[in-house]
Amino acid sequence: MSSTPLRPPAVSDVGGGGPSSPQGRAWPGTFDAPVTVERVWTDFVAGLPDPAERQALARALAFARARHGSQFRRGSDTPYWVHLVRVAMELARWGETSPVLLQAALLHDTVEDTQTTVGEIRTGFGPEVADLVDWLTAPEDADAQREYYARLQANAPFEAQLLKLADRVDNLRSIQALVMRTGERYRRWAGAYLRRTVWQVLPLAAGAPSVARVALVTAMADLAPLVDEGGFTEP
Repeated sequence: MSSTPLRPPAVSDVGGGGPSSPQGRAWPGTFDAPVTVERVWTDFVAGLPDPAERQALARALAFARARHGSQFRRGSDTPYWVHLVRVAMELARWGETSPVLLQAALLHDTVEDTQTTVGEIRTGFGPEVADLVDWLTAPEDADAQREYYARLQANAPFEAQLLKLADRVDNLRSIQALVMRTGERYRRWAGAYLRRTVWQVLPLAAGAPSVARVALVTAMADLAPLVDEGGFTEP
């Protein structure tokens, strides 16, 4: 299975503009095309040998799509579920195919971004999935976020940390694609998000498999030339 359609190109792969300018760069049209993402996911699930695992993943994605409803990714007309599938596929590319982890990947934003409760996830998908979704649910308050990421780095189980890494990798790639498409509109916001990644998520990479570390650092490096002159420095 090729992973290329689910990733935007690296900055070095596209022409136009200077190293710190998003103008003139190619917009990766297949990156978030629902038909492409759904095809790759369908092929992946169909290849799983256990019918119960295939059914569990189908239930999780159906639930997530229903709960996220008409939500779209920031600055685009990409349905929100596309992000959820890409996160699950990122974990699969890292060799992580635990049914619990992949279900949690599909459901990881339901509590944070919809009216769903952790209790509903526990009832519908079991305590292991619910605990991972709970770990992935960040508070909105800035001070509370500091505490949340400190707990995540110090106390979260390995699977939750790995899921957070995959989530952030896909967010960074989505933001890269967004800036490539829209230019200055989201550039400063994207730069702030990149700098937050340094203290929020980069520490998790220290204990992660090398494939996950490389994915995160590469996604950060690909976004950096497109945003404001902060690089990886925390403001």
